[in-house]
Amino acid sequence: MIQPNTQCPCSSGKPFADCCDLYLSGKAYPNSAEILMRSRFSAFSTGNLPYLRKSWHPDTCPELVAGDLQTQWTRLEVIRSKQGLKKSVVEFRAWYLENDIEHSMHEVSLFKLYRKRWVYVEPISGWP
Repeated sequence: MIQPNTQCPCSSGKPFADCCDLYLSGKAYPNSAEILMRSRFSAFSTGNLPYLRKSWHPDTCPELVAGDLQTQWTRLEVIRSKQGLKKSVVEFRAWYLENDIEHSMHEVSLFKLYRKRWVYVEPISGWP
C-alpha cells in the first residue's frame, strides 16, 4: 500500500494522493490518454486489478488474475503523446526489476474514447 505523501509511481513527481490515487480510488477519471497511461502504470505498480479492467477496452482486455501483477515496476517515462478527439497514442518506456536487475519495455499504445471515457486498446507498431 502506497502512503499518500509518497511520490506517485507514474514518475510525475507529485504525491500519490494528488496524482494517480485520485483515479485508482475512483474519485476521478483521467481526461486524457496520457493521464490514463500514467494511472494504468500506477495500477500495475500497486496491483490494482479492478482499475486495470475498468480502464481497458472490453474487446481487447485479457483475462487478468492477481498473479499477473507480480512484476515490480520501478519508473515510467512518457516519451510523447498525441491527443485526439476519439483516439490517442502514447509512447512510453517502463522500467521493472527482474532478479534485482533493472530492465525496460518500450511501447506505443492506442487509446480510444469508449462510453465517454479513455480506455487502453492495444499496442501498435510504430508512431502513426
